[in-house]
Formats: sequence, structure tokens, C-alpha cells
Amino acid sequence: MQSRESGGVSNEDQTQYQTEGGRSSSKKLSMQATTPPADVPGYRLERFLGSGAFGQVWVGRDLNTGRPVAIKFFLHRGGVNWSLLSHEVKNLVQLSADRHIVQVLEVGWDSDPPFYVMELVTGGSLEDELSERGAMPVSDSVDMFRKICVGLNHSHSKGVLHCDLKPANILLGEDHEPRLADFGQSRMTHDQSPSLGTLFYMAPEQADLGSTPSSAWDVYAVGAIMYRMLTGGPPYRDDSIIDQLDTAGSLPKRLQRYRESIQNATPPVRHIQRSGVDRALARIVSRCLAANPEDRFTNVQEILDHLDRRAEARARRPLMLLGILGPILLLIATGIYASRTIGEATKSTREALRKEALNSNGLAAKFASRTLETELERYFRLCRDEMDMVEFRKTLESTLADPDVSRDLKIIADQGTSAMALKMIDTRESLLDLEPRVALDKYLAKRLEKYTSAPSGKRVPRLASMFVTDASGTIFAIAYDRPVPRDQNSGGRNYAYRTYFHGEKNDLAKTTPINSIKPLGHMQLSAAFQSTATGLWKVAISAPLYNTDTSEDGSTDASPKRPDAVFVMTINLGDFELLQGDEDADLVAVLVEAREGEKRGTLLQHPYLEYRHTAGINNTGDAYKVDAKMMDELLLGDDVNYRDPVAGAEGAERYEGNWIAAMKPVSVPGESTFGSDSENQADLLVLVQYRLDKVFAPVGVMEQTLFREGAAALVTILLVSGTLWFLVRRVGDERAVRSRRRETTTNDEPTEPPLRTSAEVNGDTSKQPTPGNLAETQSNTD
Repeated sequence: MQSRESGGVSNEDQTQYQTEGGRSSSKKLSMQATTPPADVPGYRLERFLGSGAFGQVWVGRDLNTGRPVAIKFFLHRGGVNWSLLSHEVKNLVQLSADRHIVQVLEVGWDSDPPFYVMELVTGGSLEDELSERGAMPVSDSVDMFRKICVGLNHSHSKGVLHCDLKPANILLGEDHEPRLADFGQSRMTHDQSPSLGTLFYMAPEQADLGSTPSSAWDVYAVGAIMYRMLTGGPPYRDDSIIDQLDTAGSLPKRLQRYRESIQNATPPVRHIQRSGVDRALARIVSRCLAANPEDRFTNVQEILDHLDRRAEARARRPLMLLGILGPILLLIATGIYASRTIGEATKSTREALRKEALNSNGLAAKFASRTLETELERYFRLCRDEMDMVEFRKTLESTLADPDVSRDLKIIADQGTSAMALKMIDTRESLLDLEPRVALDKYLAKRLEKYTSAPSGKRVPRLASMFVTDASGTIFAIAYDRPVPRDQNSGGRNYAYRTYFHGEKNDLAKTTPINSIKPLGHMQLSAAFQSTATGLWKVAISAPLYNTDTSEDGSTDASPKRPDAVFVMTINLGDFELLQGDEDADLVAVLVEAREGEKRGTLLQHPYLEYRHTAGINNTGDAYKVDAKMMDELLLGDDVNYRDPVAGAEGAERYEGNWIAAMKPVSVPGESTFGSDSENQADLLVLVQYRLDKVFAPVGVMEQTLFREGAAALVTILLVSGTLWFLVRRVGDERAVRSRRRETTTNDEPTEPPLRTSAEVNGDTSKQPTPGNLAETQSNTD
């Protein structure tokens, strides 16, 4: 194929086109030296590493040990500050024993050109790594920070202040170990000459041409390096500060603005916001970067001490967690299981006590029922004895035989109903004044006084009243346990509708015809009824009375068809000995109405009702009833949380809460003794209730005791564990302090061979090293 030509020259003869980067690379390659400037005794020069303003750096190898080294030749004597170079070499020689500082192995000032042999560090600089990676992981940053501080602390211990510490002056070996380099700006601790560092790594007080070197400068610089590793950028660096520095003009003004910008700026906080930075580490960095040197660490050793304490605290953290949280969690678990065990034991004990209390209450209710039946039988016998008294019979016959009494009783009965009979006021007044009737009143009053006047401690039946009705239900003789006004006296009034007259379960209506009501045929207990005067509930024991005629042969003829009269005794239900309980007692016996109907479940007798009566409060109209459903459950013997019906009443707070209750029916005497058809149940129920809190009181005391003893045991264990933990920590702190002291002593001892000169290598020890010009190290090679 024919090639194209341009200006008589073919395209094939033209130089190939290169980019700007390619030309730069070509320039560097063309400038690389191929021949070492001179031979160095004891070393073989292998390859060119780089060049700088003052000479070249070659990679060599020690012929005796095979160790790779870096050899720097100073080819431009005229541009070298030999005083500065001598100062740097002198400082590096003093620091040649620390592995975190670039090692000076040999110097040859009498050679031509002069050279400088140091260890070869091939990992680049920390600046290169940070520029490539940005922020480093926290753990890697702390590790690097600590190693830099170790090297810097060794430098300070030899009296050398670096004064220009920055990431570019920290070289990294193949093992990623840092090496402090470029001590060209370093000063001895007794030196008074100023030294400038690098912006944003230089302490604010260092940015002054009249400043005196201080270890606080290096403390600030190492803190700035740590800040850079944690955040990716140096502290205080932002566009506003850079603009101020760029417009400052002269060097003194730039330094002044730099100094003032840092001193007036808000302390940096980005390192605190970095995830994974704990408070101890953040405080260390913040203290290093304090604008006021008085607020910084005094020296690098303090930084190391704080890092050691932080590391020890972090190392102890699992043990601390185990030593603190372990016992606490163990105690919590033990407490939970102990609480559950106590709770289960309490629950089972409560159930057992409740069951036992329910059984005991059932027996108590059964006993109360039988006791009340016995009392009723005693009252039945009393009724029979009183009505069989000869004097009573004669007085009764005399009264009924009186024509005036018979006339008035007939007039009242002829009114047709009890309600109409109440209108016969004149007839009633006439009846009450008749002498035969008054004689019977006096007899009944005398008999009643026998029972009402007995001492309270003596076991004597207590009656509320005694009276007699005619065959139509009109009361014509009556005696009360206390005086009653004439207008409230029941004498001369018809009560044929009452159960104590006709013997039925419930009272009849007052409008029921009198002639249709048949008197009872045998002794019996009436239904409970409420006194209109006191509101207290009463029962009556009544029995029919028959007149008997004696025949000539001495036999008697009694007519069972219709009685001539009815004898009645009334008893206040509160006068039964069984029901005379203490108002504040935890065991209460209550009498309950058992008749079907609206009154079923009504409390007939209760200590609270007696309390109201004693206090002069009329109980009329106040009915307290047991819930029908609960009443059925009680009759079945079920275990229920019984709530006393009076608990919501005024002054009945003591009856609030849950009770254990049992209910039993009351039976009345039967035919064999008192002439009834059969033994039957009365319309009364005995309810015995026991305060549930009292049942569980021993369990509560036991539970409180167990919890109290358990709490005391837990507190004791915590105190013992805390004391042991404190002692272990104190011993650990003392050991750590002794260990740090030993490490400090060890680090101060030389670990590397002393510096050799070229004269020593050649066997001439009489020659001493001459100061040369070494202002640059490996970190400055191009």
C-alpha cells in the first residue's frame, strides 16, 4: 500500500504523538541516572531510587549482612546548608536506637561526593496512604497513633523535638510500621531558635518567628495526624481560613492569621462524631489539639499513658462486664426464680388455706345452724310452757267469757277486713278499758318481766312481746318488753293477715276477708317481719289455744277444728345468742331471709344493723340483700368471693373487701315434740362469713419475710461482689503501673548498633564524621 507524504516527509518518519502524562513519564525516565555517582565501601549499589534538589538516592545492599539500604549522595555542594545538615545528622545519630525513627547507618563526609546511608523504607509515606484511602479504621488509626507516639517519645527522651511532624514525614515499612523522618526542622530541648512546621499540623504558638521550641508543638502535631487519620483531613482546615492565609501577604502576617484563626475557632469535633470513637479516645485527640498549650498534654509520655489506660480499660471491659453484669444478671435470674418460687408457694398456700377456711366456714355455718335450731327449740318449749300455765288458762277463759269483751271483739271482726277494722277506734278504746282484758294484760306483763329483767350475762330467753288474739285475729291482750304509748299499742287491732295467725309462708293483704282466714292448727315459727317502730326484724312463735270441757267421767273433749285463741311470742332476731357478734369481729354470723319472692336474700340480722339500732338510727326501709346468683352458689357450697351487702353503707367500711362465706338452712322442731306435721325447714338461712384478708394474713407475713430475707441476701452478694471487684481492679491498676514503668526503662536502652562512618568501614578510626549537607531524606525524593 502506497504511503501518504507531507512536505516530502512520510508519516512513518514522524515522532509518535504523546499525551501530557506520557510526556511527563518520558521526561522522568530520561532524567534517571544509570550510573552511581561513586562507590560506597561495604555496599553494592543496585538501582536508582530518585533525585532531589541536593542529589540522588540509590538503593544499595550491605555486603556483610545483605541488608537493603538507601544511600543518598549530595552532588550540589554549593546549594547545601551544611550547618542545617550537620544539625539534622547529629539529631538522627542520637535517635538511631528506636525502631520507629528512620535509622542512620553511616555517613561519609570525606567522600566525593558526600553520602548518607540509612535504612531502606519501601512502604511510602503516611501521606500517600491517607491520600489514597482517606480516613482509616479507628483501630488502625489508634495503632498507628501509638507507634508514632512511641517514636516521638523516644526522640523527646533524647532531647530532640521534631517540630515538623506531618503525614509526609512518617514513612511506612513493609510491615506497615511507621518511621519518623525529616528532622531538618528539629531542635534540641535547650535550643531557643524558632522552627516553622507545616500549616494545619503546626501548633498555633509555633507560628511565630520569635517562639521558643516546646514539646507541646509535637503534641499538637501528633494530635493533628490522629485527627487526619480519623476524619480524612487536618483540623481547622476550611476554605475561610485558607482564604485568609492567601490574602495575608508577607510570612509574618500569614503566620499571625494562622495563629489567630486557630485560637479563635471552635474546637474541632469531627473526630468525636466518627463512629467507633469512644469518649476516652476523643478526649485524648481533643486535648492534643487544644489551642492553648497549657490545656494540652505536657509531653508525649502522657499521651501514651492515657492510651495505655484506655487500652487497659477496653481490655478490662469484658471482665468488668462479666464481673459486674455477670453477678447482677445471676442475681436477677436468681431473684426472678426465687420470686416465682415464692409466688408459686404463696399461691399454693393461699389455695390450701382458702380451701381449709372454706371447709371450716362450712362447719361453722352448720354448727351455727344447729345452734340456732336448738335456740328455736328452747323458745318453742317456752311457748308451750307459757300457754299451758294454769293461771294463764283461767285468766284467758275468764276474759273470753266476759260478754263485753266478746261483744267488742265481734264488732271488730264483723268489719270484714283488717283494714276496715282499724276504723273502729271507739270500740278499740272500749275494749282496752275492760277489766277482764286488763287482768290478762297484767298477767302477760308479769310473765314477760321474768325474761326481760334477767341479767344480761345469764342465759335466759329474751322476748320482745307476748300477746293473745281471738279466733278472728284481733289482739285483745298484749305485753311489751318496754313501755309503748297507747296509740301505738297493738291491742284492739286485727292482724289476721299476719303469718303468725294463719301459719302460711307470707303475710296476706290487709283487705283479705277475715272470715276467710283460718287460724293455724299447730305451733310454728312465723316468717320474719320488720318492726314498724325500730326497723329491726322479728320472728314470732305462735300456737293455737283451745277451751276444753270436762265430761262427767273426767274425760276432756277438745275441738281441733277452729281454735278459740292464738298465743304469740315475738323475739328480736338480734336477741338470739348466736347472732350477738362483735361488730369488729372477723367472723360474722348473719341471718338471711330464705322465702321466695322479693324479700329473698334480705339480711334479717347483721352486726351493722344492731350498730345502727344502738346508735339510734331507724332501720325501717333499709334493706340489704345478698345477690340471688351468689346466694344459689353459697347454698351449693361453692367457693365464692363474697361481698357483704352492707359494705357500701355509711359507717360500714369495716365490712368492705372479700370474705369467705358458707350458708346453711335452719330447721324447726317437728311433730314429735310440738305437734307439727313433720320437721321442716324454716324460712331462715344462717350465713357465716370470715374475712379473707385474715385467712391470708400468715401467708402475707411469710411472703414479706421471704422477700425481705432474699433482698438482704442479694444486697449482701452485691456488696461482696463489688468489694472483690474493687480489690481486683486496684491490684490490676498497680500491676499495670509497674508494667509501664518497666517498659519505659526498657525503651530507653539502645537496641540498634551505633552509627558507622566510612572511615570506620575502611578501618581508619581516627577520622571523625564531618558535617555535611543532608536537608532531605527519602520522603523528599522526586
